[in-house]
Amino acid sequence: MMIGEKEVILALMFAVIVLSLALVQHARGGEQQLCQLEPRDPSWSYRTKVGGRSDKCWYEGRRMKPRRELYWAETPAIAPEQGPWEMEYRWSDPNGWSHKE
Repeated sequence: MMIGEKEVILALMFAVIVLSLALVQHARGGEQQLCQLEPRDPSWSYRTKVGGRSDKCWYEGRRMKPRRELYWAETPAIAPEQGPWEMEYRWSDPNGWSHKE
């Protein structure tokens, strides 16, 4: 059984399509990954200087991942909780002490 000219052309077209898809995927880059403070597995890698922080950004995957593909989660700003007793002692001391010397 001989391979005909049509089969060769179809195989070349298939190879070109597969190669094109691989190049497009490479050009788009990898997915964004969330930085962790500590590795969860010995195979994890880290980058420094991600998002202007000095912490090591640990992530799962190959070494030297581009920094643009790594990010830190935003920490929510939480106001400190104040109980009613804090307001009492802030303005008046039960022993009569004042800030005057």
